[in-house]
Amino acid sequence: MKMFNPISTYRIQFHKDFNFQQFSAIIPYLQKLGVKTIYASPIFEAVPGSMHGYDVVNPDRINPEIGTEEQLRELSSKLKSIGINWLQDIVPNHMAFHPTNIWLMDVLEKGRQSVYASFFDVTWTSPLFHGRLMVPFLSGSAEEAIQRNEIIIAYEQQRLVLKYFDHAYPLHARTYKIILQCAENRSDEIQLLITQIEDLHSITDAVTYSFHWYEFLLQFEAVMREENYLEECLEKINSNGNQLLEIVDLQVYRLCSWQETNQKINYRRFFTVNGLICLNMQIKEVFDHYHRKIKSFLEEGIFQGIRVDYIDGLYNPTEYLNQLRHLAGDKTYIVVEKILEPGETLPASWPIQGTTGYDFLGIVNNLFTRNETASRFSDFYNTLVRDKRSTHEKVSEKKAHILFNHMGGELENLCKLFIELNLSSSNELNRLKPDELKTAIAEFLINSPSIATMEIKFHCRLKSNKVLRKFLLNAGKLNLI
Repeated sequence: MKMFNPISTYRIQFHKDFNFQQFSAIIPYLQKLGVKTIYASPIFEAVPGSMHGYDVVNPDRINPEIGTEEQLRELSSKLKSIGINWLQDIVPNHMAFHPTNIWLMDVLEKGRQSVYASFFDVTWTSPLFHGRLMVPFLSGSAEEAIQRNEIIIAYEQQRLVLKYFDHAYPLHARTYKIILQCAENRSDEIQLLITQIEDLHSITDAVTYSFHWYEFLLQFEAVMREENYLEECLEKINSNGNQLLEIVDLQVYRLCSWQETNQKINYRRFFTVNGLICLNMQIKEVFDHYHRKIKSFLEEGIFQGIRVDYIDGLYNPTEYLNQLRHLAGDKTYIVVEKILEPGETLPASWPIQGTTGYDFLGIVNNLFTRNETASRFSDFYNTLVRDKRSTHEKVSEKKAHILFNHMGGELENLCKLFIELNLSSSNELNRLKPDELKTAIAEFLINSPSIATMEIKFHCRLKSNKVLRKFLLNAGKLNLI
């Protein structure tokens, strides 16, 4: 059996207003067009109302807004019967930072005791955050939000949560004890719950902790269903701004303004999008867990090909693609989203069939460009903009603006990581003036075409470490060393 080779491909963008059922209705039309391959946008559960699907919250479930597994299988059978194949877009780099992301909410509830704590690319040891993950979605500080009555504690879906408008973030176990002790006339059942919470503190194994916590929540729900005690507790705390703020500060995460991430951050995100938190896909457990459904659908023959979103965001693209090829088998067609810079070539070692073709589109676009009008267009542009600087100068300025004004947190993390990894001796570092290391790394990022155009990594990658070290030790241009 030869590898599937897609031809006459047609892009399908699924969302709540165009689902599996509506797609099924246009299949006869696509057949008349001569379409032989469907290239589908991400189909796994995404943020409610998502119009694109790249903000995945659950890779184990088909997005209920677009359909079900049964409908997917029916579509696959229908397409196969008329010779149309399915190429599926997958998103291994990141997931949505959203309350519907059950893996992430488990981390916010349990911190490093969560079985999913290693799944997300977070630096828990950052001294700026005292081991707490940023939740940067407030319009201002947590104190200001409490003063405006925007944050309250509520009981939803069998657990206590911090409510901020329509977002709900789970509370840590230690908070339950404080809340349950704030009212009088506690019953024996309430006191037993408090004792159970105290016992949880001695559990260090994540799986064991998760099991006992689940048991506690079941008992908590049963007791709360029969008593009005919790209502009294929540009413007292929600009317006391200082006590509410103390509880907010006790969580394993820190509610804060979205603007803080311009200068500090302790999780890797997709470019400057706070709402997309990146995964540690280089960890085998994470890879296996995330790709369970993908593997199942490949084995069923529902997918004949895969398109990998944002391959450069991964810790080790080569290792990831080797794992994906092993999972998908030799017959599956695999392409990646990668923007090749001028002079850059696709790594020959990657076990894929190519890229999604941005570089090809660039060449095709040149066919529609009239070279003889270049000077006239340039004259018009210069008259309109009145900026005589070179394109290189303008590009460098924009890169610097984004780096210093919107990705200052990532830059700060790179500086700290450079020092932690001992990439330069303490004597060499001590000779630098304040912020000169940061300036060196920033200049490298701004002036390096192949790296500055990619996402600034929250963690230095292996190649970047060597290059940064070489740059710093030879930074005569900047007179840094």
